[in-house]
Amino acid sequence: MKLTKKKKIILVAAIAVVVTAGVKLALGSGEPAGEMVSIALAEKQDLQETLRLKAVLEGTESTEVVSRLHYEVKELLVKEGDRVKKGQLLAVLDSTDLSQEMSLKKGSLTLLQKQQAETLRDRQVEYNNAKKAYDDTKALFDIGAASKAELDDAKEKLDAIPAENGKAVLSAVEKQTLANTNQEISIQASTMDDCQIRSMIDGTVTRVNTKVGRFADETEDDKPMFVIENLDTLQMKVMVSENDIAKVSVGQKVDITADILNGESVQGEVIRISPTGELKDGTTSERVIPVYISVKEKNDKLIAGITAKATIHIAEAKQALTVPYEAVGELEDGSTVVYVVNEDNTIHIVPVELGLETDLYVEIKGGELKEGQTIVLNPSPALTEGMAVLPQ
Repeated sequence: MKLTKKKKIILVAAIAVVVTAGVKLALGSGEPAGEMVSIALAEKQDLQETLRLKAVLEGTESTEVVSRLHYEVKELLVKEGDRVKKGQLLAVLDSTDLSQEMSLKKGSLTLLQKQQAETLRDRQVEYNNAKKAYDDTKALFDIGAASKAELDDAKEKLDAIPAENGKAVLSAVEKQTLANTNQEISIQASTMDDCQIRSMIDGTVTRVNTKVGRFADETEDDKPMFVIENLDTLQMKVMVSENDIAKVSVGQKVDITADILNGESVQGEVIRISPTGELKDGTTSERVIPVYISVKEKNDKLIAGITAKATIHIAEAKQALTVPYEAVGELEDGSTVVYVVNEDNTIHIVPVELGLETDLYVEIKGGELKEGQTIVLNPSPALTEGMAVLPQ
């Protein structure tokens, strides 16, 4: 297992070598009795590995209500803080002109329908007459009393009349004119509905960026007319470094704190991990992964829109054998070791397997290290097996 603080340990160890050499020279000893080392004890204690992150609290569901209609706001029916239901009316736009246009268009449609009905009646009479003329000409042609040209002329006149199965119908142009008029009315009706601004979710109105008399499509700083959020359950979206994301899993417990809680904390839980990462910002190549934390515990002081701190509990170990982080060294072959100081003040290098890591301590999971043994802090690369030392 590679140490994340390897470079720091090596640097401190190098400094220790220089300091030790200086002390030896200061003592004026030609043959040093042993290298001076700082020591600590291997001890058992409870360890917890955590990940601390900050993010803004937000609702679990949010929607921005906007309108692209250039109509004035006639009525404003909600204010910030109001709870609303899905489909509830938030505002009404002035649709007087649109209503008048729609009435005129419906009148035009009614007139068009009457005109086309009359056209069909007249066309049916015309078709019946043409059909009779064709049938008569066909009968004469069959007995040689009419020419082929006369028969073709009668057929051409019959085919020129729009009809299906002997019934007069509207022409393609007439059908399209009717369809266009209906479409225009349908669009106007939809626009009329859009003049009724409604909520798309159950939630709380957290922002109102419009006023009565202002055009719906001209809000303050082009913000949405309304922001509706479900604040019954709050959540945080924290950005976890790609170096730490492997430690995070759904279901992990989270402690959430904020200045507004005055020292209190509430419980949360990791509920979702994004399947993709993204750049942390434009100044670095580090990538982060969005992780969603649900606030499981209710606290009336906690509100959306404030910055909170999340402490994700990654893992824990009860009464684990531990050493200070700076007691762990690494040999040239990559093996991880600690330097035990024997009763006769000689060094014994003990290979170890590391477990849980915190900012201060490391769990020792394997190896011959025992509780209460004396170990060297910031071990110098110069320490060797059996070497005499002066514990400090």
